[in-house]
Amino acid sequence: MVGDGSPVTPVVARTARCGSTSVDGRRPRPGAIVQIGAVIVPPDFTGDINNFTLWYYTSNVELAVHLSQMGVDAQIVPTLDYELLSFGEDALLHVKVPLPGRPTLMLEGAVTRSDVPAGSFEANWWAKGKNRILKMNTKVPAISIGNADLTLRTRSNNKLGNLIGGDNLTFPILQQFNAFDVASMRVSVLPQ
Repeated sequence: MVGDGSPVTPVVARTARCGSTSVDGRRPRPGAIVQIGAVIVPPDFTGDINNFTLWYYTSNVELAVHLSQMGVDAQIVPTLDYELLSFGEDALLHVKVPLPGRPTLMLEGAVTRSDVPAGSFEANWWAKGKNRILKMNTKVPAISIGNADLTLRTRSNNKLGNLIGGDNLTFPILQQFNAFDVASMRVSVLPQ
């Protein structure tokens, strides 16, 4: 049984800092993303993990505009702060989504890097928008999976705080700190 009597949360937080992101072959730009979602059963039975997108934030304007045109409620947060203070293998991660992001949030804690390749990884993030279902499929050909001990913080009176039942959330079942050199994301519209 999932959790085996321990607290379990279906909430997923994914953060990424990209040295360069190219949207539709345009000039690559640096940027960061934060996604908050809920674990779901895969609608098409693909991917290593499937999540429904509740909030999507990015500092990359082109990415946000492209996703918004597809129907994803992507928020542009130019001051999205992603800081990794490294101490060899161990590091402290601090990610902050300030205004204009709504709801605002912070994700922080200790992470441990791994240099051991764990193979490929495929993540599907689903979204509903403009009367259609969208699939954001991210493929990572080679990923290294380390450990993390993170806490998500927000205001208890915003939508995220209402969802998690307070102002902070830990992740008792699964936490990872992943590293990879390259990944690709394809957004598709599912027929209804």
